[in-house]
Amino acid sequence: MFRHILVAVDGSATAMRAVQEASDLARTQQARLTILTVAPPVPTLMPVAGGDPRAVSDTNEHWAGDVMRAALATVPDGVEVHTVIRTGHATHEIVEELSQGDYDLIVVGSRGRGAARAGVLGSVNGAVHFHTHIPMLSISLPDEHPTG
Repeated sequence: MFRHILVAVDGSATAMRAVQEASDLARTQQARLTILTVAPPVPTLMPVAGGDPRAVSDTNEHWAGDVMRAALATVPDGVEVHTVIRTGHATHEIVEELSQGDYDLIVVGSRGRGAARAGVLGSVNGAVHFHTHIPMLSISLPDEHPTG
């Protein structure tokens, strides 16, 4: 039985489906649900490149708020839900939240913002998997175009 479920969201379709699955689990098991989103950090060379770090930070925070509001909108009534917005690199912040909370399940989408990015930078899903000692549920989208 799960008592406290963490679901990490990035606005992707699989993350939104992960919220739905985590919400269903939380509802049926009367567990607490925490939704986490991570705003990207401002690149350290932003000022050198002539960019406005505050404007980028504001944009990233706005994005994280939008992602959180969209995720919350899918949680059914009757589910105890908490929200956490962090800033930093997704894998690090998810693992940090796991270490600070009393979670017994993490739910994540199988793919985030793009396969190409995941191939170059590494999958957040995979990295979290190797840094946690609690059960992890990886959610994918139904195959829209089955082969054969």
